[in-house]
Amino acid sequence: MIVRWSVPVLAVAALAGAASAQDPCIDCHAAQELDEVVQVHLRQFRDSAHASAGVSCADCHGGNPSTFVELRAHKGVLNSAHRDSPTNHWNLPRTCGRCHDAEYGALRQSAHYALLERQVHAAPTCTTCHGSVAAQSLGVEGGLQARCSHCHGPDADHEEVGIPGEAGQEALARGGRNLARQRVLGRQRADVSRAVLRLRDPSKRHEAADALFAINASWDEAIEAGHAFHWSDWENALDAMASAIAELRSALAPGGDR
Repeated sequence: MIVRWSVPVLAVAALAGAASAQDPCIDCHAAQELDEVVQVHLRQFRDSAHASAGVSCADCHGGNPSTFVELRAHKGVLNSAHRDSPTNHWNLPRTCGRCHDAEYGALRQSAHYALLERQVHAAPTCTTCHGSVAAQSLGVEGGLQARCSHCHGPDADHEEVGIPGEAGQEALARGGRNLARQRVLGRQRADVSRAVLRLRDPSKRHEAADALFAINASWDEAIEAGHAFHWSDWENALDAMASAIAELRSALAPGGDR
Protein backbone atom coordinates (compact mmCIF):
# COMPACT_ATOMS: atom_id res chain seq x y z
CA MET A 1 0.00 0.00 0.00
CA ILE A 2 1.32 3.44 -0.92
CA VAL A 3 0.66 6.24 1.53
CA ARG A 4 0.62 9.58 -0.24
CA TRP A 5 1.59 12.90 1.28
CA SER A 6 -1.99 14.12 1.11
CA VAL A 7 -2.92 11.59 3.81
CA PRO A 8 -0.31 11.73 6.11
CA VAL A 9 -3.58 -17.46 14.10
CA LEU A 10 -1.61 -19.02 16.59
CA ALA A 11 -3.88 -17.82 19.34
CA VAL A 12 -6.99 -15.64 19.40
CA ALA A 13 -5.28 -12.91 21.35
CA ALA A 14 -2.28 -12.86 19.05
CA LEU A 15 -4.38 -12.65 15.91
CA ALA A 16 -7.08 -10.31 17.05
CA GLY A 17 -4.78 -7.58 18.37
CA ALA A 18 -5.46 -4.02 17.36
CA ALA A 19 -7.45 -5.05 14.31
CA SER A 20 -10.16 -6.78 16.38
CA ALA A 21 -11.60 -3.50 17.59
CA GLN A 22 -12.39 -2.47 14.03
CA ASP A 23 -12.89 -5.75 12.16
CA PRO A 24 -15.34 -8.36 13.49
CA CYS A 25 -14.22 -10.71 10.70
CA ILE A 26 -10.86 -11.06 12.45
CA ASP A 27 -12.53 -11.81 15.80
CA CYS A 28 -14.70 -14.54 14.34
CA HIS A 29 -12.14 -16.23 12.12
CA ALA A 30 -9.41 -16.10 14.75
CA ALA A 31 -11.69 -18.04 17.08
CA GLN A 32 -11.95 -20.94 14.62
CA GLU A 33 -9.63 -23.88 14.10
CA LEU A 34 -7.60 -22.65 11.15
CA ASP A 35 -5.01 -24.19 8.89
CA GLU A 36 -1.57 -22.59 8.69
CA VAL A 37 -2.30 -20.77 5.41
CA VAL A 38 -5.29 -18.95 6.89
CA GLN A 39 -3.38 -18.18 10.09
CA VAL A 40 -0.62 -16.52 8.08
CA HIS A 41 -3.19 -14.60 6.05
CA LEU A 42 -4.81 -13.21 9.21
CA ARG A 43 -1.49 -12.35 10.82
CA GLN A 44 -0.31 -10.53 7.74
CA PHE A 45 -3.53 -8.55 7.51
CA ARG A 46 -3.40 -7.64 11.19
CA ASP A 47 0.07 -6.16 10.73
CA SER A 48 -0.64 -4.48 7.40
CA ALA A 49 -1.00 -0.84 6.44
CA HIS A 50 -4.55 -1.66 5.36
CA ALA A 51 -5.54 -2.73 8.86
CA SER A 52 -3.84 0.32 10.36
CA ALA A 53 -5.83 2.53 7.98
CA GLY A 54 -9.12 0.95 9.04
CA VAL A 55 -9.67 -1.12 5.89
CA SER A 56 -11.78 -4.16 6.77
CA CYS A 57 -11.91 -7.66 5.36
CA ALA A 58 -15.38 -6.88 3.96
CA ASP A 59 -14.03 -3.93 2.01
CA CYS A 60 -12.22 -6.35 -0.28
CA HIS A 61 -14.09 -9.63 0.13
CA GLY A 62 -17.64 -8.39 0.64
CA GLY A 63 -20.00 -9.88 3.22
CA ASN A 64 -21.74 -8.45 6.26
CA PRO A 65 -19.39 -7.72 9.20
CA SER A 66 -22.25 -6.57 11.43
CA THR A 67 -23.31 -10.12 12.29
CA PHE A 68 -21.63 -13.25 13.62
CA VAL A 69 -24.26 -15.53 12.05
CA GLU A 70 -22.20 -17.43 9.52
CA LEU A 71 -24.64 -17.50 6.60
CA ARG A 72 -25.51 -13.83 6.99
CA ALA A 73 -21.91 -12.74 7.53
CA HIS A 74 -20.74 -14.56 4.40
CA LYS A 75 -23.64 -13.53 2.16
CA GLY A 76 -22.19 -12.47 -1.19
CA VAL A 77 -18.64 -13.59 -0.36
CA LEU A 78 -17.03 -15.52 -3.21
CA ASN A 79 -13.88 -17.61 -3.16
CA SER A 80 -11.03 -15.80 -4.88
CA ALA A 81 -10.99 -18.52 -7.52
CA HIS A 82 -14.50 -17.46 -8.60
CA ARG A 83 -14.30 -15.22 -11.66
CA ASP A 84 -16.73 -12.70 -10.10
CA SER A 85 -14.87 -12.38 -6.80
CA PRO A 86 -13.40 -8.91 -6.13
CA THR A 87 -10.18 -10.68 -5.10
CA ASN A 88 -9.96 -12.85 -8.21
CA HIS A 89 -6.63 -12.50 -10.02
CA TRP A 90 -8.20 -10.68 -12.96
CA ASN A 91 -10.39 -8.38 -10.83
CA LEU A 92 -7.80 -7.23 -8.27
CA PRO A 93 -6.67 -4.07 -10.12
CA ARG A 94 -10.24 -2.78 -10.21
CA THR A 95 -10.79 -3.70 -6.56
CA CYS A 96 -7.56 -2.10 -5.36
CA GLY A 97 -8.25 0.84 -7.66
CA ARG A 98 -11.30 1.80 -5.60
CA CYS A 99 -8.82 3.35 -3.14
CA HIS A 100 -5.63 3.52 -5.22
CA ASP A 101 -7.14 5.30 -8.20
CA ALA A 102 -3.94 6.97 -9.45
CA GLU A 103 -2.01 3.70 -9.37
CA TYR A 104 -4.89 1.91 -11.10
CA GLY A 105 -5.00 4.55 -13.80
CA ALA A 106 -1.27 4.21 -14.35
CA LEU A 107 -1.40 0.42 -14.43
CA ARG A 108 -4.06 0.56 -17.12
CA GLN A 109 -1.50 2.23 -19.39
CA SER A 110 0.89 -0.69 -19.07
CA ALA A 111 1.54 -3.76 -21.19
CA HIS A 112 0.88 -5.86 -18.09
CA TYR A 113 -2.70 -4.60 -17.91
CA ALA A 114 -3.22 -5.46 -21.57
CA LEU A 115 -2.24 -9.04 -20.70
CA LEU A 116 -4.69 -9.01 -17.78
CA GLU A 117 -7.48 -7.88 -20.08
CA ARG A 118 -6.66 -10.80 -22.36
CA GLN A 119 -6.57 -13.05 -19.26
CA VAL A 120 -3.12 -14.38 -20.14
CA HIS A 121 -2.25 -16.80 -17.38
CA ALA A 122 1.22 -15.31 -16.80
CA ALA A 123 -0.07 -11.73 -16.46
CA PRO A 124 0.94 -10.13 -13.14
CA THR A 125 -1.61 -8.44 -10.91
CA CYS A 126 -1.44 -6.25 -7.80
CA THR A 127 -0.48 -9.10 -5.47
CA THR A 128 2.44 -10.06 -7.71
CA CYS A 129 4.34 -7.00 -6.50
CA HIS A 130 2.62 -6.20 -3.21
CA GLY A 131 1.66 -9.54 -1.70
CA SER A 132 -1.86 -10.67 -0.94
CA VAL A 133 -2.53 -8.72 2.27
CA ALA A 134 0.86 -7.47 3.48
CA ALA A 135 0.43 -4.55 1.07
CA GLN A 136 4.09 -3.70 0.69
CA SER A 137 6.34 -3.72 -2.33
CA LEU A 138 8.32 -6.94 -2.28
CA GLY A 139 11.37 -5.10 -3.55
CA VAL A 140 14.19 -6.65 -5.52
CA GLU A 141 15.68 -8.21 -2.39
CA GLY A 142 12.27 -9.52 -1.34
CA GLY A 143 11.72 -11.76 -4.33
CA LEU A 144 10.29 -9.34 -6.88
CA GLN A 145 13.22 -9.86 -9.24
CA ALA A 146 12.65 -13.61 -9.18
CA ARG A 147 8.97 -13.19 -9.95
CA CYS A 148 9.64 -10.86 -12.86
CA SER A 149 12.25 -13.28 -14.19
CA HIS A 150 9.53 -15.85 -14.85
CA CYS A 151 8.62 -13.81 -17.92
CA HIS A 152 11.60 -11.51 -18.39
CA GLY A 153 14.55 -13.67 -17.37
CA PRO A 154 16.97 -15.59 -19.63
CA ASP A 155 15.06 -18.81 -18.95
CA ALA A 156 11.60 -17.24 -19.12
CA ASP A 157 8.69 -19.64 -18.89
CA HIS A 158 6.46 -17.29 -20.89
CA GLU A 159 8.67 -15.78 -23.55
CA GLU A 160 5.66 -15.20 -25.81
CA VAL A 161 4.42 -12.50 -23.43
CA GLY A 162 7.69 -11.35 -21.90
CA ILE A 163 10.97 -9.71 -22.85
CA PRO A 164 13.48 -12.56 -22.71
CA GLY A 165 17.26 -12.48 -22.86
CA GLU A 166 19.46 -9.43 -22.42
CA ALA A 167 16.65 -6.96 -23.03
CA GLY A 168 14.59 -8.53 -20.28
CA GLN A 169 17.50 -8.56 -17.86
CA GLU A 170 18.24 -4.89 -18.52
CA ALA A 171 14.57 -4.00 -18.01
CA LEU A 172 14.61 -5.82 -14.68
CA ALA A 173 17.85 -4.18 -13.59
CA ARG A 174 16.61 -0.74 -14.56
CA GLY A 175 13.34 -1.20 -12.70
CA GLY A 176 15.23 -2.50 -9.67
CA ARG A 177 17.50 0.53 -9.65
CA ASN A 178 14.52 2.86 -9.84
CA LEU A 179 12.75 1.08 -7.01
CA ALA A 180 15.83 1.14 -4.79
CA ARG A 181 16.38 4.82 -5.54
CA GLN A 182 12.76 5.66 -4.78
CA ARG A 183 13.10 4.04 -1.37
CA VAL A 184 16.19 6.11 -0.59
CA LEU A 185 14.49 9.30 -1.75
CA GLY A 186 11.42 8.36 0.26
CA ARG A 187 13.50 8.33 3.43
CA GLN A 188 15.07 11.65 2.49
CA ARG A 189 11.63 13.07 1.80
CA ALA A 190 10.51 12.06 5.27
CA ASP A 191 13.64 13.64 6.81
CA VAL A 192 13.14 17.03 5.16
CA SER A 193 9.43 16.94 6.01
CA ARG A 194 10.28 16.57 9.69
CA ALA A 195 12.86 19.34 9.39
CA VAL A 196 10.25 21.69 7.95
CA LEU A 197 7.93 20.99 10.86
CA ARG A 198 10.69 22.03 13.26
CA LEU A 199 11.01 25.50 11.69
CA ARG A 200 9.84 28.18 14.10
CA ASP A 201 9.55 31.09 11.68
CA PRO A 202 6.08 30.87 10.05
CA SER A 203 7.24 32.61 6.86
CA LYS A 204 10.20 30.24 6.48
CA ARG A 205 7.97 27.27 7.16
CA HIS A 206 5.58 28.52 4.49
CA GLU A 207 8.41 28.82 1.94
CA ALA A 208 9.68 25.37 2.85
CA ALA A 209 6.16 23.95 2.52
CA ASP A 210 6.07 25.18 -1.07
CA ALA A 211 9.30 23.29 -1.72
CA LEU A 212 7.81 20.20 -0.11
CA PHE A 213 4.83 20.47 -2.44
CA ALA A 214 7.17 20.14 -5.42
CA ILE A 215 8.91 17.16 -3.81
CA ASN A 216 5.61 15.42 -3.14
CA ALA A 217 4.36 16.12 -6.65
CA SER A 218 7.46 14.41 -8.05
CA TRP A 219 6.91 11.52 -5.63
CA ASP A 220 3.37 11.00 -6.93
CA GLU A 221 4.61 11.19 -10.53
CA ALA A 222 7.25 8.57 -9.76
CA ILE A 223 4.68 6.27 -8.16
CA GLU A 224 2.40 6.53 -11.17
CA ALA A 225 5.22 6.05 -13.70
CA GLY A 226 6.41 2.98 -11.81
CA HIS A 227 2.93 1.45 -11.87
CA ALA A 228 2.73 2.12 -15.60
CA PHE A 229 6.19 0.51 -16.00
CA HIS A 230 7.38 3.57 -17.88
CA TRP A 231 11.02 3.53 -16.85
CA SER A 232 12.08 6.85 -18.45
CA ASP A 233 9.19 8.79 -16.91
CA TRP A 234 9.98 7.14 -13.57
CA GLU A 235 13.63 8.17 -13.78
CA ASN A 236 12.73 11.75 -14.75
CA ALA A 237 10.40 12.06 -11.75
CA LEU A 238 13.08 10.66 -9.43
CA ASP A 239 15.62 13.12 -10.84
CA ALA A 240 13.24 16.01 -10.21
CA MET A 241 12.57 14.83 -6.67
CA ALA A 242 16.28 14.40 -5.90
CA SER A 243 16.99 17.92 -7.15
CA ALA A 244 14.14 19.43 -5.11
CA ILE A 245 15.23 17.58 -1.97
CA ALA A 246 18.82 18.79 -2.40
CA GLU A 247 17.67 22.39 -2.77
CA LEU A 248 15.45 22.20 0.30
CA ARG A 249 18.21 20.53 2.32
CA SER A 250 20.54 23.38 1.39
CA ALA A 251 17.99 25.96 2.48
CA LEU A 252 17.42 24.16 5.78
CA ALA A 253 21.12 23.72 6.57
CA PRO A 254 22.76 26.02 9.17
CA GLY A 255 23.65 29.21 7.38
CA GLY A 256 21.23 28.43 4.59
CA ASP A 257 18.41 30.68 3.42
CA ARG A 258 16.16 30.30 6.45
